[in-house]
Amino acid sequence: MKEIKEFLDKELSDFDNFKFHLEEDGEYIYAIFTLIFGEVSNKELSFKKINDIFYLHSTSFGWKAVLKSNMNKFLWIELLK
Repeated sequence: MKEIKEFLDKELSDFDNFKFHLEEDGEYIYAIFTLIFGEVSNKELSFKKINDIFYLHSTSFGWKAVLKSNMNKFLWIELLK
């Protein structure tokens, strides 16, 4: 869960209008956003660790390895939907 928090903190470090918390449920980690760009939200993103790599589930693209370079775009696609 530490890696996901660090990833999200890094991605959102230039913004002060995001709020989220993490919940762990078995093999899944959920990031629940209550504020996105200052707008009240209830968006939930799912993460899963597969073979020591964290993946984000995208409803459009399936499971994507978000901690690899240039893969953060899937986080932003999901957040901005």
